[in-house]
Amino acid sequence: MFGFFKRKKSEEDPLSDLKTVSRWMQELPAGDIYTAQEQVVQSLIQFNHAGLPMSKDRLQVLMHLDNQARDMQYSLCLQYLRNPRMSKVIESRLWTAIHAFYWEVTRGYHTFIMDFVGNPGGSKIQSAIPQIAGRALRGFADVFKWRYFRYEKVEEKLWQRFHNLYRICEFDGFQNNRMKMYSSDSKPSSCMEEYVQALLLSPLGAGSLTPKQIEMIDHWLDNWMEMTKLENTYDESRHFFFIDTEKGHGLKRIRSSAPVVNSFRFIDTEPLQEHIKQTELALKSGTLPPSLGLGEDFRLPDGYDLLTHAANEWAASNERERRTNNREPTQGRCEVVRDLNIICKRIESELEITSGTTPGQKLSTEEILDIKLYGFVTERTKSAISQRGQGSRDLSAEQWPLFDRSDSGLGIVLKGEESEWVKVGKLLAIRLDPTHAWQIGVIRRITRMHDDMRKIGVQTLAKTPTLVQLEVHEISAGLSFSVDGNQNFQQNISYALIFPDPQEGNLIIMESARYAHGRPFNMRDPDGIRMIRLESVRDKGDGWLMATYVQVS
Repeated sequence: MFGFFKRKKSEEDPLSDLKTVSRWMQELPAGDIYTAQEQVVQSLIQFNHAGLPMSKDRLQVLMHLDNQARDMQYSLCLQYLRNPRMSKVIESRLWTAIHAFYWEVTRGYHTFIMDFVGNPGGSKIQSAIPQIAGRALRGFADVFKWRYFRYEKVEEKLWQRFHNLYRICEFDGFQNNRMKMYSSDSKPSSCMEEYVQALLLSPLGAGSLTPKQIEMIDHWLDNWMEMTKLENTYDESRHFFFIDTEKGHGLKRIRSSAPVVNSFRFIDTEPLQEHIKQTELALKSGTLPPSLGLGEDFRLPDGYDLLTHAANEWAASNERERRTNNREPTQGRCEVVRDLNIICKRIESELEITSGTTPGQKLSTEEILDIKLYGFVTERTKSAISQRGQGSRDLSAEQWPLFDRSDSGLGIVLKGEESEWVKVGKLLAIRLDPTHAWQIGVIRRITRMHDDMRKIGVQTLAKTPTLVQLEVHEISAGLSFSVDGNQNFQQNISYALIFPDPQEGNLIIMESARYAHGRPFNMRDPDGIRMIRLESVRDKGDGWLMATYVQVS
């Protein structure tokens, strides 16, 4: 995984002692954080492969390097989370660098702890064991979290190492000792809190949240960990979740038929649920999110949905929202077009062909079906278009194999290389038959399967969209619009999709950058031009959002 880190055996080891590593850290390139952190990871790899005794001096070197590199690691993490639309190449390099640092630091601490367990009487690092155990538990949690960002499943052996590490804390009796794991921590923590926080985050890493949302919930848990704890004795009135410390998995929901064994530990999430309810009430009364421990990036109304989602994941089984529409196994393929702008162009092109509004004559039914079926203009159709003076257009779409479907969604299984661009919140246009209208869908869940396969869960809208053009309504002497359809909008035109419904309300899907509550737009649809005003946001994703609107005139 980390082959881009080249070991330079000929160079002097910068981690040979505390004085050397301090000087070496000061000489790292200050203006290039990625390169500097790459050199840190390379040195950590050499440190972990050196095969030298686990001495007190070497532990000090590791802890010093870890402390000094945290600011660079934080900057890289921030860069990753704030640029969700970066190219796949940049995303892969950045993710690998961040994950590699967490991996190597955690591996280093874990090695010291295992050496101590093998010879506790002869060890000179006993006093530091609680702190390095806490750092190792947090390191495992960071490795897990960054794998969630890529919809990867955490291997059983990693969960087992994580659980065994906590059992060492229990065996030596320091699991509740509170301390600052790092000097930069805002408050003390304990090994139990680090362990439980990773367990509570595990059901939220199932592939239905974006990296930014997972990171935000993890930040909330930083402030909520004093509200819950791990218990050895089962109380059926309070405990709905458990962990088996001898098995390689995360948090599990308790089933009534499951036997309770000594390796089980239990979590009471009721105080957490009550705190979330009180937090929502405080927000509605006007309390600022940062004062509630929700962070500076918390935004309304989306934050309510994320709080509700987290609460549902930690709720009792009979209180948790369940799927209302069962999915049935399905065979066949569907056409898929992604991203709002491309979807709108595809729909526009097909409307031009079917309506005969493109230059030249209207295509025959057979030619229309040819374009819809293959997603591009075939040679036979090109010949027909050429004879009528009409140019061809690229209308290509991906072909996805169906796995299952329900009244409100589709399940699709793809290979990793076929779905590199796929992520939660992506907008799609889908149809199962080339003669049908396009159906709009949103990727809601991604699950890694065996052999690098991914299962993609898509929620679909039942209504058929209508393509429209939008322009911000401005009262200006130099701005005019033609109602008869012969004059185009003069500036700032964008496409959108509307779903008019007298009962459920008018919905519009548009570019998120163009939205503002109450903003008026001049909208051109098949019936002409009218003015609308945007209202509340219902949903949003990668570059798009869905809002309600009202017609003004």
